[in-house]
Amino acid sequence: MKTQYPTLLILLSYFILFSCNKKEDVEIIESDNYIFIEQHSNDHGEHISGPQPPLLQIDFPTYSYDFKTKTLNGIIDFEINSNLKLVYGSGTCLSGTAGGGCGTGLSAVYEIPYERGNFELLKVDTDGSVIVIYKDEVIDIQSGEEWKVETVRMDTTEVDGQISISEITHTDRISNFGVLKKADIISWEW
Repeated sequence: MKTQYPTLLILLSYFILFSCNKKEDVEIIESDNYIFIEQHSNDHGEHISGPQPPLLQIDFPTYSYDFKTKTLNGIIDFEINSNLKLVYGSGTCLSGTAGGGCGTGLSAVYEIPYERGNFELLKVDTDGSVIVIYKDEVIDIQSGEEWKVETVRMDTTEVDGQISISEITHTDRISNFGVLKKADIISWEW
């Protein structure tokens, strides 16, 4: 019975959100603006004992956001037009004994609701605040705010017949950078 309560709460929240006027979600942002949301996870490892574990290497970041200039730079493989409501950045980074590198990407959102993997964007308000479901949790994130959860686990690996132990800190973060100008989306030149 315990496992049904989170699902029931999600369904109830979803029903409440979408029983409201849908027009609010259609014309929420002026056509020259967009909202930038980033869902990012990071695994950082600290060596505890035994030999150094082999390091897993993943890709490299495919975008960056400059807080000062409010510009989003990256591989832009989508159309920046009047229908673009939101840009969703996502990815994972590894550091320390967990590995190295980042695998990230940008996606265009032209319609809300929007779903990608375990992230679902349910609602966007005119002030840039959003309501999302992430890993079965309903989260309300105001413009300029961040939601973050950190978990720690021990990781053991056999290296040349010996046990290597690392403490892995996993951080899940969703950042709402708010309403931004589409003119400040800059595609990397290759």
